[in-house]
Amino acid sequence: MFRSLNRRSHSSMMASSPLQSAHRPKLGSTFTLSGCRPFPLSAAEIADYDGRYEYWEAGIAWELRDVSPKHERPSVRLAELVADIAKMRGTPIEMFRTADLQERGVGGTRIRAAQADELVYLNYHYDVPDVFVVGELPLPDVAFEVDLTTDIRDRKLDVYAAWGVPELWVEVPDADMPSKRKRPGLTILLLDGGTFRVSAESAAFPTLSAREIHAALNEPSMSATTVETVRRVGGIMGRRTGTGPDDDPFLRVERQLSQREGRRDERISMLEGLFRNRGVRVTPQLHAEAERLAGLPRDSLLHAALRSTGLDDFLRRLRP
Repeated sequence: MFRSLNRRSHSSMMASSPLQSAHRPKLGSTFTLSGCRPFPLSAAEIADYDGRYEYWEAGIAWELRDVSPKHERPSVRLAELVADIAKMRGTPIEMFRTADLQERGVGGTRIRAAQADELVYLNYHYDVPDVFVVGELPLPDVAFEVDLTTDIRDRKLDVYAAWGVPELWVEVPDADMPSKRKRPGLTILLLDGGTFRVSAESAAFPTLSAREIHAALNEPSMSATTVETVRRVGGIMGRRTGTGPDDDPFLRVERQLSQREGRRDERISMLEGLFRNRGVRVTPQLHAEAERLAGLPRDSLLHAALRSTGLDDFLRRLRP
């Protein structure tokens, strides 16, 4: 497993652009992307193009030949997984689906562009652009690709490395009839010296393994194992940032409601036991007043319960 890779600041990234890397792949006159079909799309046209494509270069765009829910489902599941981790961490994690990463030259001339299935930013504090231009905004912490009918090794892998994307997740979904060419699973690739190397665990999401990610993306519903994974990873990330579940608005309210419900049930159970021991008949009115009683001091409830002659007298003693 590789050690966590420190992200460079925006200023240092501009000073030492990944586009100057010796590992930058050479532009070839011809190449193919498996599972994709090419179509002409000029540099001027791509600015207003709203369609989905995998890769663009030199006036040629490549789009998936076959688009199916099997390709889209992993991205949906990933968004759910990351959102849950973010809640446990206590701070948002931004994700951008099918967003453009573009390399531009002098004067803004478009050189290459790619659309990942997801771009993941652990700490995004910028306006959302129309496209993510390499060198103008920090790169994503993780780029996610689904390799169902495509093969990222054809072109995009080298391009991501040249741009300096620090971490890449490549998912081959489970299938009823597994492909002979591809084995289901998720591969984590970490950028190391300008080249991607396989890692068992993520650097961006500490201790999160490729096996755990793949399981979460393919299970019918969230399993107890994935719940524990989310709690572990989100907890580690939260401790590093000094935040936690109570810093997430939704989880904070849920915890407050859960605590209130627990206090209510504990108070009612206590009162029922006291009244039963004293031979006081308990009526449904006690449960009807449960929410109000839960908000009163415990000592006040005990004092009234021990001195009351019956349930009506008990409730009367506690009225404002």
